[in-house]
Amino acid sequence: MKKDCIIRRICRCIVILTLLLIYLNGYCNSLSVADAKEDIKTTVQNIYAEDDRLEQVAHETYEYDQNPVGNYMYDRYTWVAKSYSEEEMAEFSHAYFDERNRLRYVLGYSAGILGDSSSYCEENIYEWDDDEHDCRYIYYKSNSMPYDSGYYVAYRYMFEVSNYKFDADGRLLTQLSYSRNVGSDRYGYSDELFFDRGYQADYDGERLMEELQYIDFWGTNEVGAWEHRIYQYDEHGDCVLKVVTTEDEITLYYYEYDEKAGKVDEYTYQVKEDWELACDDGSIVYFRPQWQSPAVKKVSADGTVEKELFYGKAIDMGQQHYLMPQDVEDTLDDHKYVVKPGDCLWNIAYKYYGHGSYYELLHRVNRSVIGWDENLILPGMRLYIPEAGNVQDTKIRSY
Repeated sequence: MKKDCIIRRICRCIVILTLLLIYLNGYCNSLSVADAKEDIKTTVQNIYAEDDRLEQVAHETYEYDQNPVGNYMYDRYTWVAKSYSEEEMAEFSHAYFDERNRLRYVLGYSAGILGDSSSYCEENIYEWDDDEHDCRYIYYKSNSMPYDSGYYVAYRYMFEVSNYKFDADGRLLTQLSYSRNVGSDRYGYSDELFFDRGYQADYDGERLMEELQYIDFWGTNEVGAWEHRIYQYDEHGDCVLKVVTTEDEITLYYYEYDEKAGKVDEYTYQVKEDWELACDDGSIVYFRPQWQSPAVKKVSADGTVEKELFYGKAIDMGQQHYLMPQDVEDTLDDHKYVVKPGDCLWNIAYKYYGHGSYYELLHRVNRSVIGWDENLILPGMRLYIPEAGNVQDTKIRSY
């Protein structure tokens, strides 16, 4: 009996020792993994720190929930696709929305109407094509004139046209803008709409891989300015590397994440000499900080040159050099009405304003098309339907 008791005690000790060894082994392994991760971070950091072609200029630590991708270029353009809530829509007093609560038209003023012979206002038009995933944005500078107890938009000056292209998930892929504001004189408006600025983005799944923005300086001695960004990510989808190239400098940002502390370290380097970056798809991006061409050159795994960006050279983003206003004017169906057989100005006014008495306004603004007799409207005539409102509409915020 005593012998059996001793055996049971020995077996119990063996089990306890075995469990303790298993626990210690797991704990050591966890330490090894953590140390390995830390070693990897240190190794990567040392690669950049010890690269003579790079010069560290900054080291900052900030909250982990901040987005180090920092794609402010993208954020500048996403407002056009914004869907408004019912509360936000109620703040507009002269705006139209589509079935997805996106703006189709909004009118804003910089001054009141009453007591003035005319007032400056702004019109913003959004033409959506969801089948093609694109939007044409048109910005008018306009003058408003008093009419009855309200006003109407008397003269429209097309100032800017932008074409946006989105992917199926609503992410911006390209944007091209044309404006009349050209030349070194900021008020030197042209008769045509000249290319003003553009944007391109490239994605790999959910990850933003590259961005390119170009601002044109047509009419000056300079060809424009551009900025290129390329990103790399870790297995968790966090951005670990960002390289920003401008015509002034090439800057590399490396990120280390501490999930427990909720912090991320950002190491900033200036690229001083020719430097290259290997990408996951086998391509290589070459960077040249000196004033030589190309500044950025991307070569695919098979040796094909995919992209070249040159210092002091305009970038071809697929843009036209300029657009004629009439080419855009013909697309504004919201403000044009084609006369049909049996139409009269009274019923057209009732359709658009809810009151037939506005036929006088339609005749006034379309007199060059109709002539002096408001009854002589003919099928096929294209009539301009001006925006009309009241004093309350002058409280709109401008966009």
